[in-house]
Amino acid sequence: MRRGIDVSSYQGKIDWQRVKPHIDFAILRCGWGNDSRRQDDVYFERNASACSELNIPYGVYLYSYATNLDDTRSEVMHTLRLIKDKKLEYPVFLDVEARRMMSLPKNELTEIVKFYCEEMERNGYYVGIYGSLDRFNSNLDSEELDAFDKWVAEWNDRLTYKGHAGMWQNTAYEELPGIRGRVDGDIAYIDYPDVIRRAGLNHLNEDETLKFSRGDKVFVTGDIFRNSDGEEVVERVCDREFVIEEVLKDREAPYKIEPGYVKALNVYKKCE
Repeated sequence: MRRGIDVSSYQGKIDWQRVKPHIDFAILRCGWGNDSRRQDDVYFERNASACSELNIPYGVYLYSYATNLDDTRSEVMHTLRLIKDKKLEYPVFLDVEARRMMSLPKNELTEIVKFYCEEMERNGYYVGIYGSLDRFNSNLDSEELDAFDKWVAEWNDRLTYKGHAGMWQNTAYEELPGIRGRVDGDIAYIDYPDVIRRAGLNHLNEDETLKFSRGDKVFVTGDIFRNSDGEEVVERVCDREFVIEEVLKDREAPYKIEPGYVKALNVYKKCE
């Protein structure tokens, strides 16, 4: 079980370096509605760059307003344009909560959501659906959507959704250093980075190179392993500085440091 947050331009300029020790992942709003640059989230590129620099695993969501398949096609293109050069270790979620969508007949809403998800899958992405508990128990309660992970919003001390949920948005009142005001808090039940990489999705393995070299001073947050196969944990650290002693390509934990070996996603340099 991993804990994270989801953010948008409403959180303003986030100090991700201060946020990093408190989260395992982030879900970033990339935009909303049809494929217009005016509907890109103005902080998406900044947030995505900071998460990449600091090795914070992240995914995205698009807030949907689609009421027909033409709108949905445009929303697919909008999402693909914004994430085409991103390394997403968490899913692409379609946020289904707009009032205009909830007024659609259930079969039409299901067709729209299913079309978006299938098109994103056809483009090689792991995709899911975000909605409230009430919506998943009513408007979005369809066997045709069971193939896609659900990210359920229920601000409660436990999740009561009876279906399969990959993530739970359990609060809208998280307070973290580096973020002014409150932010949504989330729990992931699935090890998405591992699942997505093993499935060869989100284009994570395409042209992937190791960013650091022998002698580089880096910071590590996460597990340190006894061997480069990345299986036996010897120590767990948070934001600790090390010098890379050796780089082993094509290994699960390719960076050798003084206590052992670490995975590439746990190694980063601090932003200047």
